[in-house]
Amino acid sequence: MASSKMNAIRAVGWLVKLYAMRLILLAAYDIRLFAIKSYGLVIHEFDPWFNYRATEYLAERGWTEFFHWFDHRSWYPLGRPVGSTIYPGMQITSVAIWNGLNSLGYPISLNDVCCYVPAWFGALATLCLFLVTWEATGSSNAGVIAAFIMAIIPAHIMRSVGGGYDNESVAMTAMLMTFYLWLRSIRAPFNKLFAVLAALAYTYMVAAWGGYIFVINMVGIHAAALVLLGNFNDTLYWSYTIFYVLGTFGATRVPVVGLAPLKSLEQLMPCAVFLGYQILQLCEVQRKRAGALAHSFEAWQIRMRNFGIAAAALAVVVAILFPTGYFGPLSSRVRGLFVKHTRTGNPLVDSVAEHQPANRGMMLAYLHMCYGLGPPGLAFLVLGGDLRNSGSSPGQQETKVSGAGVGFLAIYALVAHYFSSKMVRLVLLLSPPASILTGIALARLFTWAMMQFLFPEDSDYDLSAQVEGGREGSGGSKRRAGGPDEGAESEEEEDEGGGEGAN
Repeated sequence: MASSKMNAIRAVGWLVKLYAMRLILLAAYDIRLFAIKSYGLVIHEFDPWFNYRATEYLAERGWTEFFHWFDHRSWYPLGRPVGSTIYPGMQITSVAIWNGLNSLGYPISLNDVCCYVPAWFGALATLCLFLVTWEATGSSNAGVIAAFIMAIIPAHIMRSVGGGYDNESVAMTAMLMTFYLWLRSIRAPFNKLFAVLAALAYTYMVAAWGGYIFVINMVGIHAAALVLLGNFNDTLYWSYTIFYVLGTFGATRVPVVGLAPLKSLEQLMPCAVFLGYQILQLCEVQRKRAGALAHSFEAWQIRMRNFGIAAAALAVVVAILFPTGYFGPLSSRVRGLFVKHTRTGNPLVDSVAEHQPANRGMMLAYLHMCYGLGPPGLAFLVLGGDLRNSGSSPGQQETKVSGAGVGFLAIYALVAHYFSSKMVRLVLLLSPPASILTGIALARLFTWAMMQFLFPEDSDYDLSAQVEGGREGSGGSKRRAGGPDEGAESEEEEDEGGGEGAN
């Protein structure tokens, strides 16, 4: 009886959530059209007008001339080499959409496309946030609620309103898609395919906005944290290796970036993690050939020897390259995140109001209820609150939040909060984790209330034991990159379980 009742609840739940997502995406789009409905299809603000002018040049002159364009009217009288100093992702996207719509028989001007792009990508960012939340927590309830909050949170709306043709409107979608694909790539099956897709999404992010530095460092920190938590295995190794190699190669193809991923100090941490992964994998190969257990003294000897040799070689390389000026200094904006904003050394950065530290009033204005509900959501997340719900995929079982997804969301929230508190404009980066954590808190409350309503006859009804049909995400414990199953009987079983699932 209970099983048939739960099946009916799941079916109805999914229909409700699909319809809710449809309304949420429409609302996210409609809210961002406010300026267009009020003032028409007009580009507003200074930077969006420059971006539109660059888009016009690309549409009229083509790819080659655009990347060799020296604009004598910018930074007059000095001029500006636009092709090598601009992040061209948004312009390329707009021209591609414009050409595509016109070729399909939907005539539209380039101006109109540029006005609508922020609203289109604002709705897509809402959808991507649902995917990130669902993948990281395994809870579709939390995903739907988080998407609803993302659709209306001022911190994101301010950078994705129609007519506000600026890089962040496209970049936030690319960032969230990169995070989703990264989380998906660290669990089997098809982890290598999703690692490739994550690298492509990251490359698009690099082409769209200078905030790509935040993205690559987030992934690098998460990859390093998984190793420190004892979760290194073949699946994780291949996912990060593929992501970093392809993503870095793609990033270096963007003219304004060049070789910065391999030279800039703020981007060397992910590179160090990549090198560490290669040494760890070499250690694992040697350990298995020697027949040593994962935590045996012999295994640690192998690791210490390999890391010692690598550290010595790295020290020699750094000693040779450092005097040549190969490693670039921290940029002014990055310095501004760690020192008082009036002492970065760049008058342009120091004089901009949005580069000043945030305050409580600003946080309340841009985050609204997320400012109060985010911390409880983080507590539920870290303490392992059960987020299973009845809206799951048939034939699988959702498990409580644990593993890779939890770590990623916790790191994401803490890092984004720190940076947004140091610079007002970066509150945009806090809007996704704030929405997710609020969604988790409200989903917990919603699930408890529904259980009291559906099963009042049994106050001790165990939803987690009865719900069949969950999906296992990176937040789950079965398929995560967390190495062997918890019930392993011996280290031999750990060795066998840790290396499988990569192929």
